[in-house]
Amino acid sequence: MNDNVVNEVLQKPRKSRAKKIIIIIAVVLIVLFIALLTFIPYSIMPMFLGQRYEQQQFNSLDYGIPSERITLVTDDSLHLAAWRTRAEDSKGTIIILSGIQNPSVTAFFGYSKMFADHGWDSLLIEMRARGESEGKEIGLGMTEWRDVKAGVDFIRADKEVKELPVVALGTSMGGSTVINAAEELPEVNGVISISAFSSWADAFISNMEMSGMPKAIGIMDIPFINTYLGFHFGFDALKYSPEKSITKLGERPILMMHSTGDTQIPYEQFEKLLNKAKKHHIDVTTFIRQGNEHFVCYEQYSEDPSQDIEFSQAILDFLAVKFP
Repeated sequence: MNDNVVNEVLQKPRKSRAKKIIIIIAVVLIVLFIALLTFIPYSIMPMFLGQRYEQQQFNSLDYGIPSERITLVTDDSLHLAAWRTRAEDSKGTIIILSGIQNPSVTAFFGYSKMFADHGWDSLLIEMRARGESEGKEIGLGMTEWRDVKAGVDFIRADKEVKELPVVALGTSMGGSTVINAAEELPEVNGVISISAFSSWADAFISNMEMSGMPKAIGIMDIPFINTYLGFHFGFDALKYSPEKSITKLGERPILMMHSTGDTQIPYEQFEKLLNKAKKHHIDVTTFIRQGNEHFVCYEQYSEDPSQDIEFSQAILDFLAVKFP
């Protein structure tokens, strides 16, 4: 046996062992990477879930409008704090929601005053697990659509306004919630969505990216995020995602508002929702503001949004054209 043959015989088991080692290392790395992707939502999501948010309450009279404090009851038996304001000759009702944590919806009494001056009642709903409302935890818009339903049921029980339009307005997570609610509730005749996220997974990834996590890892983590949410809320709840719900609006109009530099809900999520809506021929009106304005309305005008002429006129024009 010559030297070449001997070397070849000896190298075969070495190559085989090296191949096995490479495969084992690859499998271990894949398992560790999957473990990391699983760990991310399980370690971070509890920061949002399983807790209540206490908020400062505001008095409507400080905004120049009287209000009636009422209690709504949801289908899942939660008692929610809500406030109703009235116009002199009502054209319909605007349901108003705030965001994931702050401020309280009572910080939007300035919006109610603006709407009342233009003939619209308002129903401001403090969503579950916030302020005076019952509930053990927020639902990221997947459960809060029931809070909107409780408001719609209240309005439809009022003989004076039950035949008039109902428009749901929300900011941030509230903006996502009103889109989800419209899918379930045909009684919602129109939507005004301000700085909505396209899905909770997208919002989660954006926040993680701002914390330094590579976007590619975030994208790969989406199935694990949704699996976590499915186990937490029930997998049926996963259908309540704005990017899915917005395609179900049919002929009902939506006003979508966002700022280009929003650091809480990046503008690309607005674009994603807009593309979904256009693809399904939804009646969309948009208002885009330059800069980092999460509430879109300039902060100095938050107590009286009518002073923010461009912002307020976009909303009032939408109401006037779509609900003449």
